[in-house]
Amino acid sequence: MSKKMPQSKTSQQAPVTMPLTQTTSEQDDVSASIWNRLCSSYWPYVMITLLGFVLYANTLNHEHALDDDMLVVSNTYVLQGTAGIADIMKTDVYDSYNKANQAEANLAGGRFRPLSLVTFAIEQQFIGTYPDGMKDNAWDLNQNGKGDAFEDLNKDGRFTIYDAKIKGMGLRHFNNILLYVLSMCILYLFLSSYLFKEQKIGALLCTLLFLVHPLHTEVVANVKSRDEILSLLFIITTLYVGFRYAESRSLKNMVWTLVCFFLAMLSKEYGVILLVLFPAAIYVLLKDKKVIDQLPLMLGMLVVFGIYFAMRSQTTLGLDEAKETGELLNNPYLKATAAEAWATKIYINLKYFLLMLFPLNLSCDYSYNSIPYRSFASMEVWMSIALLLVLALATLWAFRQRSWFLFPLLMLMMPLMMINNFFFNIGATMGERLVYHSSLGICLLLVGGLIYLHQRMKQIQKNPALLVVILLPIILLFGAGTFARNPDWKNNHTLYLSDITKYPNSTFLNGNLLAIYGEMAEIPANATRKQALLDSASVFGYKALEMHPRYILALLNMAQVKSVQQKIDSMVYFNQRLLEISPNDQRVVNQINNAAGIYYNKGMELLQANQQDKALDAFLMAHQIKPNDHRPLLFIGNIYLSKNDLSQARSMWQKGLSLAPNDPVLRKALMDHVGL
Repeated sequence: MSKKMPQSKTSQQAPVTMPLTQTTSEQDDVSASIWNRLCSSYWPYVMITLLGFVLYANTLNHEHALDDDMLVVSNTYVLQGTAGIADIMKTDVYDSYNKANQAEANLAGGRFRPLSLVTFAIEQQFIGTYPDGMKDNAWDLNQNGKGDAFEDLNKDGRFTIYDAKIKGMGLRHFNNILLYVLSMCILYLFLSSYLFKEQKIGALLCTLLFLVHPLHTEVVANVKSRDEILSLLFIITTLYVGFRYAESRSLKNMVWTLVCFFLAMLSKEYGVILLVLFPAAIYVLLKDKKVIDQLPLMLGMLVVFGIYFAMRSQTTLGLDEAKETGELLNNPYLKATAAEAWATKIYINLKYFLLMLFPLNLSCDYSYNSIPYRSFASMEVWMSIALLLVLALATLWAFRQRSWFLFPLLMLMMPLMMINNFFFNIGATMGERLVYHSSLGICLLLVGGLIYLHQRMKQIQKNPALLVVILLPIILLFGAGTFARNPDWKNNHTLYLSDITKYPNSTFLNGNLLAIYGEMAEIPANATRKQALLDSASVFGYKALEMHPRYILALLNMAQVKSVQQKIDSMVYFNQRLLEISPNDQRVVNQINNAAGIYYNKGMELLQANQQDKALDAFLMAHQIKPNDHRPLLFIGNIYLSKNDLSQARSMWQKGLSLAPNDPVLRKALMDHVGL
C-alpha cells in the first residue's frame, strides 16, 4: 500500500499521461481543488459583500419603523450628536423615552445597551443635531418660517415633525447594511479558520445561508436592531482573536479579545454567553490545546465582566425591582393562569424553531393575542418539550464526546434561554430579532450535519459540489424571501398593513393601524377619502380596545379620531377613560389639554361673535373634557349671568374658585354680582 500511493501521486502529476476524458475520481479531485482554491482566496469576501448589499439595497430609501422612533429619531441623547454620548453611557436605553413621557420604567432589570446608541449619536453629528430635542418646527431646515418643497421629505404635502425625523435615515440604513456585511465577513473568517478548516466550502455556504435568512430582515431593515448586529459581530470577533491567543499566547491577541468581549456586552446582554461559549469552543475545536492554558485570558474576561456589570448596575439602579406593569403589551401573560403562561412560554420555543427552519408569515409583532395562550393539553406544547429535551441531551452528549456539535448547540441554546421568558422576563412574548444569534446555531447544525453525513458516505472530500447542490436552492429561496420582505419595513404604514393580514388579532397592530389611518386622514391628498380613512381607523381601534380595554395609545388615538369626526360624546368618553386609567401620563395630559383647548378657543371665538348659546356649549365641552380647568367656568358663569340665571352663574364661579382659590377674576365676579 505504501508503494502505490507515491506512484498514484506521480501519475496524477504527469500532464503527458492526462487522458482526454477524465475518470470520475479525477473529476472529483479537480472539483475539490476548484472549491478549495475559491474558498482560500479573497473571493468569498467579495461574494459576501456584494450579496449583502444587493440583498438589502432596497432598504436604503426606508424611513423609520417600530422602535426606531423612541430609541433613535426621538431620543434626546442621540439628537445631541456626539455631545450626548456621555449621557448614553450612563443611562438605560429607554431613559429618554420614559422622561419624555414622564413614565416609570416598566421593564424589570433595565436595558443597558449603549453601543448602538453611540453609533446613532455619531451619525446624528453628520445628519444635523437637535441639542434641545426634536421640536415641532424642526422640519424648517432653512428657518424661514414657511414650508419649502425640499423640506417635505416624505412627499405627503405636509410639513411636520415627521419630515425632520426621517432626515438622514438613508445613512443609518446604509450603516446597518455595512455592519451586517462586516459581521458576515468576520463570521466567514472564523468559520473557515476553525469550524470548517478542512471543508471551507462549508464555511462559505453556512455564512451565505445565515446572511440571506429572511428572519434577519428585522435586524437589518429596522435601524434600532443594530444592537443585534453589533452584538454578534463582537461575539464572533472575540472568538476569533481568542482562538488566535490560544494558538500564539500573544499579549496583543489577549488585549483585543478582552476589548471585543467588552464591546459585545455593551452591544447587548448576549455577550455574557462568551464566558461559557469561548472555553467550550476551545475544548471541542482546538483539541491540541488545553482549556486550563487559557486561564489568564478567562480571568481577564471575568475582570472585564465585573467592570461591565458594575456599569450596568449603576445605570439600571432600581430597575431590577421594576414593578409588574398592567400594560398587556409589556406583560403579555398578564391575563394567563400560571399553567397557561408556562405552557405558552414552552410552545414559543417550538415556534422559534419553525421560524428559523421555515421563515414564513413573518411579523414585526407577536405580542398579546397574536399568539393565543396554550395549555398543557396542547400537542404543540409537548412537541416543544420533547424538542428541548432532545437538544439538552444532544448538548450533554456532545460535551462528553468532545464533539464539534457542542459549539453550534450552545450557540443555539444559550441565547434562546436568555429570551424565552424561562429565566428572565423580557416583557414580550417573542420577536424575530431575538433569535438572530440562535439562528446561527441552526445554520451551523444544518451545514455541519450535511458535511457529517457526506463524510460518512465518503463523498465530501471527493466532491464538495454536492453540498452546493443541496444548499444553493435553499440559499436562493431564502434570499428571495428576504428581498421580498424588506419593502414591508419601509415605515410603520407599510409594515403594519402587511403584518395585520398574517396576525389579525394582534392588539399592537390593530392599535397602531388606528393611528396610521388617523394620520392618513390628515394628508391633503387624501381629502376625498378622509371619512373612509377615519372609519377604517375606528374599526381597528374598536378591535384593539375590545382585546385590551386599557390600551392607552388606542384610547388616545380614538379620542382624536372622534374629535375629527365631530362625534363629541365618543371623544369625551375616551378622554374620560384616559383620565381614569392613567391621569399622570404625559401623553394623556397633553391629549386632554389639546382637546379642551380646542373647545375653549372655539368658545372664545363664538363669544366674540356674540353667539352666546354656541359659546356656552363650547365652554361646557371644554369643562367636560378637563374638569379641573377653572378657566371655562368663568365664561360659563358670565353667559348664565347674561341670561339672568344668577344661581347657575354663582354655582359656576364658586366651582371655579374651588379649583383656583386665588384667581382674582373669579373672585371679583362673585363680589360684583353675587357677593361672598
